[in-house]
Amino acid sequence: MDISERDKKVLMGGVAFVVCYLLLIFVAEPIYKKQDKTNDKIKSKVQFIQKYYEVLNQKSYYQQKEKANQNTHVSLARRFLKEKQPGLAAASLQKLIEGFSGGLVAIERTKVNKPKYIQGLLAVPIEISVRSNLKNLSLFLMRIENHEKFLIIEELRLRRINKTEPEELQTRLMITGFIQELDPKGAKPI
Repeated sequence: MDISERDKKVLMGGVAFVVCYLLLIFVAEPIYKKQDKTNDKIKSKVQFIQKYYEVLNQKSYYQQKEKANQNTHVSLARRFLKEKQPGLAAASLQKLIEGFSGGLVAIERTKVNKPKYIQGLLAVPIEISVRSNLKNLSLFLMRIENHEKFLIIEELRLRRINKTEPEELQTRLMITGFIQELDPKGAKPI
């Protein structure tokens, strides 16, 4: 079988084309894809390093934030009763309330109620009965409300003692102070 010179050239061109195509598909394209993946990895690592340096350059910002958080923590700690046990916290709250009453109201009776969780914080309620006139009672309540500790007047019951003196009142108050202790997962919130 004799192949003409022209057919040999066409066949050789076809074989050269197939070899070039196979080289392109099986050699050049994988090399290109591997290089592209490597470039993507390098680009992502460069971006990571840039972000890392941006964070490092913001160190003073984060230090200021930490200082602000510490200040907030200190100011919040001042708003809670210092004692960790509810009994001691109730005694401290009683002493605080007695200090508020100085000359304004006469505290007749004090009762410590069972501690409970309100909105996830341990609350220590005390119930007091006071005798005073309306003006002194309002000043006493203002002192409680404006104190730096978190104090809540949950219940307020008033009654006149004497019909001839309508300003003379007997008041029963339920005052609640808070301990900086979070609700354990098992307790139900109130």
